[in-house]
Amino acid sequence: MSCLYKIKKGFANYTNTETKLANYILENKDEVISISAKEFGDKVGASAAAVIRFSKKVGYKGFTELKMEIARDNEEDCSEIDDILRDNDTIEMLVKKTANYKNATIDEAYKLVNISYLKKAIEALRKARIIYLFGVGNSSIIAQDLAQKFSRINVMAIHQADSHVQLASSVGIGKEDAAIAISYRGNTREVNSAMRQAKENGAVTIGITQYNKNNLSKIVDIPLYIPSEEKDIRYGAISSRDSSFIITDLLYLGVAKYDFAKTKRHIMKTRELVLDTFR
Repeated sequence: MSCLYKIKKGFANYTNTETKLANYILENKDEVISISAKEFGDKVGASAAAVIRFSKKVGYKGFTELKMEIARDNEEDCSEIDDILRDNDTIEMLVKKTANYKNATIDEAYKLVNISYLKKAIEALRKARIIYLFGVGNSSIIAQDLAQKFSRINVMAIHQADSHVQLASSVGIGKEDAAIAISYRGNTREVNSAMRQAKENGAVTIGITQYNKNNLSKIVDIPLYIPSEEKDIRYGAISSRDSSFIITDLLYLGVAKYDFAKTKRHIMKTRELVLDTFR
């Protein structure tokens, strides 16, 4: 995960001092990597301890590790696409802006992938008796797609389209199961209630949500983050949908690769059945 990108996307959760530290890093990254925690703190009116706390807050053991990660990043890590849909856009402009927008979304989504969390999630899904999927609205489409993919490789996954049925199904989740919730804002009441129930029942809980401290990220055992969008106009949840599909595809492929011969055999069988049915 890009260090500078992660710092940039965390502003909603920073204190005033942390905001000053973050801004200074983004504006003076070449300088920051060559100074001490005390020197850095002095420049923004903070203590060395505050610098170390900030480093830990954004996911590092200390300021030294944070500096090492900053040094690995480049200016592209903090680039931003400000393509807002306008009523006077030509179709040619729309095609170009959409391509830029989607490419930026894909790039940002992969930068946010936490390999450690992803590995834990894949391992939990691989061992699960049943995988329960939760999501409403646009997120329901993503959950249904993942359930369908799992079914093709003989992995038991359940997604109910009705949010009330989803909530009811959470009561039967066991400790040998896993639960995945997909929610961009992380505040969908039915989804969060279902995940609390799943966690109470002992199941491993996984959340796919935007990169901030929302309710869902606080509930689940394993949060998998997608980029937070602060645009004036959201493109009909296109960005969150595309980012979520990247994460669910990684989960699917991670589970599928463990017994590739078995996976290939099941995919071929399902393909042959479909072809035979419609010949």
